Amino acid sequence: METMTPKERIDAVIKHQAVDRTPFTVVDGGAWIAKTEGVTYRELYSRPDSGASSVVDYLNKIDSDMISAVSGVFTACLNAFGCPISIDKIGGAIDTGSVFKDPINEIPQLNRETIRDTLLANDFVQKMINQTRHVKALVGNQKYIFGDVAGPFTMAAVMVGTSDFIMLMLEEPEIVHELLDFTVCVSAEMFTLLHENGCDIAFPAEPVGSGSLISQEMFEEWVVPSLKKLKEKLPFYKYFYAHVCGASGNRVAALRECGVNVFSVDYLVDFEKAVEAAGEKMVMMGNIKPAGTLLTGTPSEVYKEACERIKIANGHSHILAPGCDLGADTPLENVKMLSKACKDMA
Repeated sequence: METMTPKERIDAVIKHQAVDRTPFTVVDGGAWIAKTEGVTYRELYSRPDSGASSVVDYLNKIDSDMISAVSGVFTACLNAFGCPISIDKIGGAIDTGSVFKDPINEIPQLNRETIRDTLLANDFVQKMINQTRHVKALVGNQKYIFGDVAGPFTMAAVMVGTSDFIMLMLEEPEIVHELLDFTVCVSAEMFTLLHENGCDIAFPAEPVGSGSLISQEMFEEWVVPSLKKLKEKLPFYKYFYAHVCGASGNRVAALRECGVNVFSVDYLVDFEKAVEAAGEKMVMMGNIKPAGTLLTGTPSEVYKEACERIKIANGHSHILAPGCDLGADTPLENVKMLSKACKDMA
């Protein structure tokens, strides 16, 4: 088969057609890029291009088939609504704090009509938009650009505080529904802004929807409907991906049926069963151990695990990737082994 372009490769794998080789990407990589350069998120995003040149340079260096925008800051847009963000630790993920002191009384006061203006008035959101715009200018039409932003359920949990949010689901479900209506709109508006500035793929992340945190019943009752509503608000995006952390193999069928094109899963998922469950309706993305093999293993160990994943998917319906975000101290040579495995196993 003739060599495909990165876009052709992604198009083919999502359509469950033959590919010249398994495509490869990382889920995010923002903390890894910043740590490798020895800068904080504040320093990275304060550059004239908000760090876009570094994002593109590192993702091209590892031969990723896709390029991320807004690297490493998937919950940071909530700063626009009062959530504090910690952006001054080299190698640390952005820490987004809760905003409500009295959620039962404060949530009904949220105003959906001003979401776009509120986002645009926020300095860090402007930096996210600026990075996306510059990534697009650098990449052009060579590769698809994806925006990794928190999904509605995780946004709601962050705003309340995860443990308090889960209790609120049990004790005050109507308030949670009201908050999710708001965060669906926030997530949709943020993805809209990113699309207007160059993003091709919406990639909501729902770590709080993890099988390690909530039951399958809760996932289907709360997370799936909010993702469906989000997808309906983003018809202009070519593809709709989703990431759920932890032991989330039982989430495959529900996400497949709600129209997710690509499901990014963590290393705790039995990948063979996940690929089988996805069938011809959804592509599986993953799931090399980010805090194990990639971070602490040797290049040969990474290469071996990558080849095993590629064999499971049998050359189609699979995008090779870490099971979650790259650890900040992940060796560059280890990450390069992922794209090498894809080429060698073609």
